[in-house]
Amino acid sequence: EYEGQNKFERGRIADKIVRIVHESHGRFLKWDGDSAMATGSWKEVDNNTAHAKVTHFFRSLRERKQRSEKPANTSAPKRGIDIDKGTETDTSGSTASLSTKEVSDASLFSKRMRAAGIDNDAESLET
Repeated sequence: EYEGQNKFERGRIADKIVRIVHESHGRFLKWDGDSAMATGSWKEVDNNTAHAKVTHFFRSLRERKQRSEKPANTSAPKRGIDIDKGTETDTSGSTASLSTKEVSDASLFSKRMRAAGIDNDAESLET
């Protein structure tokens, strides 16, 4: 399991996911432009940025799982993204709506990971 690994192993798993996505002709993209004006284009990112996107995805899953397991009246909210609600919460508890593009990106990434047999479970990634 990804969460049960040390930092080095989690990095190795993230690199393997990047490789799997690239081998299946997938790409990691970043919007390059003005989201308020809807002008710009998608740009493919380098491997380091793709690695960062994968590790961020797993952190988001962990935070989401932790929030769902906590009783409702616990400590202050943590920063995170809720794909289902289309919101992002910062450390102060302030919630902002995500753009349709951001929700779509996160949902697509999650679907691709499940399709590749990766659902926050690194056992299928062992070499």
